[in-house]
Amino acid sequence: MKGKDLLFVCGGIGLVPVRSAIQYVLDHREDYGRIMILVGTRTSADRLFVDEIEQWSKEKNMTLLETVDHRDDNWSGIEGVITSLMPLVKVNPSETVAIICGPPIMYKFVIVELQKMKMPDENIYLSLERRMKCGVGKCGHCQINKIYVCQEGPVFPFSEISDIEEAI
Repeated sequence: MKGKDLLFVCGGIGLVPVRSAIQYVLDHREDYGRIMILVGTRTSADRLFVDEIEQWSKEKNMTLLETVDHRDDNWSGIEGVITSLMPLVKVNPSETVAIICGPPIMYKFVIVELQKMKMPDENIYLSLERRMKCGVGKCGHCQINKIYVCQEGPVFPFSEISDIEEAI
């Protein structure tokens, strides 16, 4: 991913596993192009790492957008599902890598939006961590066809799993 623009798409608690990748990229800022972070939660009360998000939003050459599914009195920002943020970022599809983590239903819609942007499948990375249980390949809970997510992932390029219906 070095030398590329990065688009992080984090829904709900999907920000938790992606947070360390964001921190790494910020610590090695000179190795990456533009950074775009899209964060969506159900309500403003569900927001995570609020102070860090505030700091990230002040970084140079970075776009950070947040949305909540349901507005309340504590939220004056954008309301809507995370895909409502995607038209607000401009990407160079061949020079951008998308990292997606969130609820499984979100993946289908985010992938559709990325494909509309002409993002190549090999530039889209998904976390299938939600399927893991034991984490060492013994229980088989994470198995998708012949793939053991805990041993071979949990992060996969979409190009490797797009034809596996059970993956998404």
